[in-house]
Amino acid sequence: MTLPPVRILTEISHIEWLAQRLGGEHRVAVDLESDGFYVYHEKTCLLQVSSEKEDFIVDPLLAKDLSPLAHLFRDPAVEKVFHAAEYDIVCLKRDLGFQVRSVFDTMAAARTLGKPKLGLANLIDEYFGVVLSKKLQRANWGKRPLSEEQLQYARLDTHYLLRLRDKLEAELTRQGRLNEARDAFRKVERIEPPDKSFDPENYWRLPGARELSPQGLAILKELYFYREKTAASLDRAPFRVLPEPLLVRLAAKQPRTPDDLSQVQGMTPYLFQRHGADMLEGIGRGLQAQPIQKLPEPPPRGEWAPSTAARYEALRAWRKDLAEKRGVEPVVVLENDEAKALAEAPAKSKEPSKWLAALSPFKREAYGPDLLRILRETNAPSKSRRRRRRNSYR
Repeated sequence: MTLPPVRILTEISHIEWLAQRLGGEHRVAVDLESDGFYVYHEKTCLLQVSSEKEDFIVDPLLAKDLSPLAHLFRDPAVEKVFHAAEYDIVCLKRDLGFQVRSVFDTMAAARTLGKPKLGLANLIDEYFGVVLSKKLQRANWGKRPLSEEQLQYARLDTHYLLRLRDKLEAELTRQGRLNEARDAFRKVERIEPPDKSFDPENYWRLPGARELSPQGLAILKELYFYREKTAASLDRAPFRVLPEPLLVRLAAKQPRTPDDLSQVQGMTPYLFQRHGADMLEGIGRGLQAQPIQKLPEPPPRGEWAPSTAARYEALRAWRKDLAEKRGVEPVVVLENDEAKALAEAPAKSKEPSKWLAALSPFKREAYGPDLLRILRETNAPSKSRRRRRRNSYR
């Protein structure tokens, strides 16, 4: 496969040139690479953009300022084509301060069509017979210089996207599902970056933490804080500093000596040499700390009233049945957060006109009558409950 040379842009003057170059385009393909698998302070390390005829790779780490491209991303007249847009849009908003409008997400389109394999490589192979390598999916994109292999891998993530978009749109149109896919695109545009600030009290969420003794919990809290502080200072992903299962095992075994520490499962020679003394200090602080007698309750899951739970199960059953008839995943019909909001709506308002507020206009029109029927039926007291209520008044 011979492709024209890809343009590598590393200076602010290059970014200004690219903004002008793309000024007349009505659509572009976009992808990003980040280093979140390797560092504590995740950042966008590469921005790939393809027009109808050219592929560009922008290096934010060298160019520093990508603001000349901001207008392109917020311009509703220019369609931005992504594959699995959610993460990319989060990065664009978080790292570059960009707003993104007019999205076409090829993964969401494929999901709406009921495709069994949604990966970009699978779709490129299906439609174009081209096999894309997956071996650099976990590459460290924050390291410089980038290899020629990395650059070619990155450019192929957008090279076929515009043509893939056209294939998928044609199928969506034939099946009468284009508006449904567009509804999914609009939803992903509204995604905002999550709050990832460190909470030192979240140690109890680690798998196995609830099986520890009160003193073990105090040790785990010390080790959890040490890992986060070290990860931030080294700018490494926390799991690359100390794996979570090891923290829990240390809190359970409570080793007091270097020899005891070295015998704990998962304590490699590297971890022992790099963190051994600090971990023993943390364990010592935990042993001296007040035992933690009570942990926070898990996130509420079963606290719904029976009527709300019944509505939720009825909605899930309806969603599953309709999805099977259409040959799509249930989340295409109704996402989990939408089903939960619908189940809770009658408890929050007695006005049926407000029960569908969590849904988009498309879904209210497409599913509104069915959903209101389900909510009314499951909101009405059963005969047995009405009898019990009448008897209680006698």
